[in-house]
Amino acid sequence: MKFTIIIPCYNSEKWIRQCVASALNQTYDNLEVIFVDNESIDRSVEIVKEIKKEYPELIMSSAKNIYRHSYQEPVEEGLRIATGDYFTILGSDDYIENDYIENIVNILSKTDKISVMQSPLHCVREDSQQVESVIKHQYKSLSEFKHKLFQECPVTTPSIVIKKSLYEDGKVKWRSSMCLGASDYDLYFSLADQNIFIYPFPKWLGYYYRWNDQQCTWGMHREETKYDVLIREEWQKKWKN
Repeated sequence: MKFTIIIPCYNSEKWIRQCVASALNQTYDNLEVIFVDNESIDRSVEIVKEIKKEYPELIMSSAKNIYRHSYQEPVEEGLRIATGDYFTILGSDDYIENDYIENIVNILSKTDKISVMQSPLHCVREDSQQVESVIKHQYKSLSEFKHKLFQECPVTTPSIVIKKSLYEDGKVKWRSSMCLGASDYDLYFSLADQNIFIYPFPKWLGYYYRWNDQQCTWGMHREETKYDVLIREEWQKKWKN
């Protein structure tokens, strides 16, 4: 099984070295790492170019920054290049344990029933590597997942793992033109609508999620339009019909 890590980046010079290094130093060998810059105006690209001198296998590309607080543009560019059977999206301000991908592949290789999965996150603060909290979601069925969708986003988005054929078949789409950075929340409604179950693995596999004020999450909170409310209202109408 070949695996792809896509790293979309916008102005992450503080953390990008640790992020990319953690992706490149995985214990799982059948892996490609794709860094896609989203029109950064800091030293992010320069730093990654330095890393590439030591790791020539690192793939670098770029994408226009069209949608606020969204990673759709760089992720779709990464998927255009990607050759893995599965992919995950590593936040440019986050990092992973060296066995993170190996842990994921061990789970996927035991069954052919998982096309999308998530796992818990260990949360760290901006300038610390000390774990301050854990985020995880649990549900036992698609119907329970659908119910939770109307209460909150029941997916630890940074840990999402997706079978690439779902994207190639048009089953995975981000609607950032309508939802901006909330397009991942909309995606989970869409997957549920297609009866695609996001398997919630209960144990932490090695993802560190960094809280900081530059996150897309906080950017979306500052938006006047409450996109999460609009998304819930739209899907409630669709499912009632």
